[in-house]
This record gives sequence, structure tokens and C-alpha cells, in this order.
Amino acid sequence: MVRKTKRGASRKQVKKQRQPIEWSKLLQPAAIALSLFAVIVAVNFAKDSTTLPILHVTVEGEFIHVDRAKLVKAVTPFATGSFLSVDVASLRKAGETLPWVKQIQVRRVWPDSLHLIVEEQVAVARWKDKWLLNEKGETFLADKESISAELATLEGPDNSQEVIVRRYRDMVIKLAEYGLAIRNLHMDERRAWNVTLNNGIKVVLGRADSENRFSRFIRVYTKELQKYKTQIAVMDMRYTNGLAVIWKQGQQPNFSGTV
Repeated sequence: MVRKTKRGASRKQVKKQRQPIEWSKLLQPAAIALSLFAVIVAVNFAKDSTTLPILHVTVEGEFIHVDRAKLVKAVTPFATGSFLSVDVASLRKAGETLPWVKQIQVRRVWPDSLHLIVEEQVAVARWKDKWLLNEKGETFLADKESISAELATLEGPDNSQEVIVRRYRDMVIKLAEYGLAIRNLHMDERRAWNVTLNNGIKVVLGRADSENRFSRFIRVYTKELQKYKTQIAVMDMRYTNGLAVIWKQGQQPNFSGTV
């Protein structure tokens, strides 16, 4: 008896290999979320006024006019909250509204202090009747009793402070060599200049070529007319090749000639 064999071969079932689970990729988003949550909790905790409260305010600066105690008193209401949440901008603004305070830098000192670095204004002149001017031509207010009587008064159109201060400082340097100083410097709307000196003499410079006229005044005054200083009221320099002198009433000297 012949057995018939079945043609073909049976297929063996192939088992699929399981891919390893990449735990690092699964855990990374969770770790990031957990870290962010921890940061948020930490920041909110630190901003809580009961956590790391501001306990000390210190002040650094060289002062002539600024009252340190008044400054601390002015900023103290704004030194509230925690080390991180304190409103530095409002604190600085409160301090800078005080007379003679130019600017304040605020530094946090861990864990409970604020350190104020304060710059005081330096007045170079008065501006009209109310204000003072610093070296940049910026105006600021000050208590009247703290203003030196020796400061010159500068006057001019609104927003001309910077130009006038620059001119004033240049004149002061040139006059100082001869023991002269400025009591009043005025520029009008036409940009014409007048200057009154500490000896009472008014010098009219006008508008055109006023810098050269001022140099000519110094040359003529120091060489020829200084000996008449107590008798001169006005020196008008608005002449191309000369000047005019107005004498005080009843004090005209016996003067003739050219200068």
C-alpha cells in the first residue's frame, strides 16, 4: 500500500519581538511638568509677604543737602512685601521726588534687605525764581533755605536751559581768571544775550557774534576799564569796532580817548 504524501510545507508561527519601553521619553514630560510646578510653588511661596519679608533699608551716598532720615521715611511705605515681590519702581520714584535727590539705584541684599545707592543733585545755578539747574541743564526743586545765595540766576525761554547752562559754564571759566563771576545771565526770545557780573556791571552782548563780543569785553575791560569798575553801569558791546559805556549817575570820570 502506497501512502500519498501531501505536497508543500506547513508555516511556522513567528513570534513578534516586543520593543523595549523607553521610559526616559515617557518620564521626560512628566519631569518637566513637575519641575515647572515646583518653580511656581517656590516663586509663590517666596512672594508671600510672610516669607522673606523686607526688614532693613540701608542708604549709601555722599550728601550735602539730602536728609538721610527723611529719605528712609519716604521709601519705607514701599518697602513692603517679600524679598522678590517688593515694588522697586514705586520705591525709587518715592525717593526721587525728595529735594536734592537726583537718582536712586535699588539693590536687593539677601535675604531681607534693600540697599539704596543715592546720587545727590549738584546745583550750578538758579533757573528763574523757582528752580535750580544741574550741570546738564536739568531743573529740580529744593528747599529755599538750602540754596546758596552765591548761585547765579539764569533766565530764558522755556526749554532753553541746556543751551544757557552750557554758555554759562563757558563764561564762568573765562571770567574766573580775572576774579569775575556772573550774577545773572539772560537770553531772550531772539537769542540775544545780557550778562550782569558780580561787580554790578551789565554787559550787553546782543544776538549776532555774541561769543566774540564777550571775548572782546574781557580784553577791553581787563586792560583799560577795570579801574573804573565802580563807576560803570553798562557796557554795550553791540558795535562792530567798539563799545559804549553807560556811567552810573553822577559818577562819570574825566575820561577821553580810545580803548
